[in-house]
Amino acid sequence: MKIAVLGAGAIGCYLGAVLSKHHDVTLIGRERLINAFNHVGHMALSDYQERDCQYSNLTVTDSTDALASADLILLTVKCLAVHEAAQQLQAFAAKTTPVISLQNGIGSDDMLRQLRNPVIRGIVGFNVAPMDNCRFHRGTEGDVYCEELIDSTIANELDSAFHDMGFRLHTNSGFEALQWAKLQLNLNNAINAVSNLPLKQELETRGYRTILSLTMSELIEVTKQEQLKLPKLTKLPARWIPVLLKAPDSWFKKLASSMLAIDPQARSSMWEDLNNQRTTEIDYINGAVVRAAHALGLQAPANLTLVELIKDIEEGRRTPGIPSEEILEEIKKRR
Repeated sequence: MKIAVLGAGAIGCYLGAVLSKHHDVTLIGRERLINAFNHVGHMALSDYQERDCQYSNLTVTDSTDALASADLILLTVKCLAVHEAAQQLQAFAAKTTPVISLQNGIGSDDMLRQLRNPVIRGIVGFNVAPMDNCRFHRGTEGDVYCEELIDSTIANELDSAFHDMGFRLHTNSGFEALQWAKLQLNLNNAINAVSNLPLKQELETRGYRTILSLTMSELIEVTKQEQLKLPKLTKLPARWIPVLLKAPDSWFKKLASSMLAIDPQARSSMWEDLNNQRTTEIDYINGAVVRAAHALGLQAPANLTLVELIKDIEEGRRTPGIPSEEILEEIKKRR
């Protein structure tokens, strides 16, 4: 199977490299990725379970030519780039080629509805960080999920390849609820970014967990009003996670060992965006909760606070490393 990955960032490179063991994969990315791959001669993948593999049997380019001959396209751009990617797909991809759209957050897939291609929405349930020397590191557990619209043969091919690296592909009929369940976990991206701490250290700090608990509780209230039943993406049901997060540090470490099974240096993609002075996806993550809450006549002060803090950092009015106590005080002011 010929697979083109459009928007080969950390997630795209990780999935593309895994698939290249079994399929003909072309990664369509930026010049810095091409230069790094050509310099090293391979792509390296590692993870929190100490896997370490190298892949050289793949094509890395900035050309969209591979879209025309692809049997499957993975769209792994950030939400802010979906509009441009949709135009590229419209111009170069064969209209029968299925596109699996893998974005964080809620709202960006609206731009893909005009495509003539079959579009299958999906999510990636784990964190991947780019490292030096064309290495990509998966720092957390999790699987890949997509709509049941995917062809069963393609689904089986992908699942088989993913299984080699310790994760699976699941299909789901209730994708809207699944999106919100994944969004619940992504709400921590902003907290990690403003804290300027590794994910593990941040989650071991009760103050930051309290903020996360508040943001999740706001999301759960929205989904309750929308009558959405959130599926389990972790060992705990979605509604129990905010309760666990408020536990004292010593209890939390004992009760949430799987949640803390994170590489000590792993950080969120939003932290990476801020660190590289790029615009973040905050409007599609915490901002999505704020918009949905307001549409229902509800308030979402915790998520609104994080949206405003991230935008302040993006525009140079604040710097990362904001103490949890200061963030909690700002949330109180918005209630």
